[in-house]
Amino acid sequence: MILIKRIAVGVLSTVVGGSLLLTAGAGTASATRAQLAVKIANVNPNPVVVKGGEETPVTVEVRTTEAVRVELRLRPDSDRARTLAAEEPKVIHEGDLWRFVASFDKSDYEGRWLAIADAFDKDGKKVTDQVNFSVKHEAGQAETRLTRFSADPGTVRKGRWIHFSGRLQVREDWRWQGLDDEEVEIYYRSSGSSAWKYVTSGDTDHRGRFYAKSRAFRSGEFRAVFEGDDELGESASRSDWVRVKRWSHRGR
Repeated sequence: MILIKRIAVGVLSTVVGGSLLLTAGAGTASATRAQLAVKIANVNPNPVVVKGGEETPVTVEVRTTEAVRVELRLRPDSDRARTLAAEEPKVIHEGDLWRFVASFDKSDYEGRWLAIADAFDKDGKKVTDQVNFSVKHEAGQAETRLTRFSADPGTVRKGRWIHFSGRLQVREDWRWQGLDDEEVEIYYRSSGSSAWKYVTSGDTDHRGRFYAKSRAFRSGEFRAVFEGDDELGESASRSDWVRVKRWSHRGR
């Protein structure tokens, strides 16, 4: 059984039959009596795409005639899920337009959903409209980090080699694991500058370790950067300062 939390614009009434019930009351009735009617005009976005651990808001617009109260139920088109209310929502009501906003996260049922709107007149008569929409889950980017970054030696003669090392890791099930076969770039920034310049790069091994080297030309700080991709988030290491000393030539 999947428990689904909901945050919506509308006044929360109760949870009925495994669906979320949102209720809104009208202000003044029309002076001219017309036939009671209700129509769900829009569900936006559709489909509702939930990415990673984020929440995705969805707006349901309901248009009515002669309604003094509107109830909106959002439920999966399945008996597998049950909906629980998390917070008391609010309503946006403008004339014959009733706007409800709910939020979906990865705990919500993925698949076909129903939006069901019930409109009531002052005598308690009810009319109903319903539409389908869908909810999809997409994996978000995994969190990465660069640790143990070092630029050695800390003091070096101009033209000599600076050696860079560190480790690239990804967070999996609350544990950090080494990332294999990923490129890590090394950047340099001189004292007083705000710009980082590319220097070199290295690939990670099966433990996420990387190594690279570059000639020393000027004192400054270095850092490692992983750009990430569709599945892996970007990350940058702390910086490490290297002092570059010039060769001294003594005259005879």
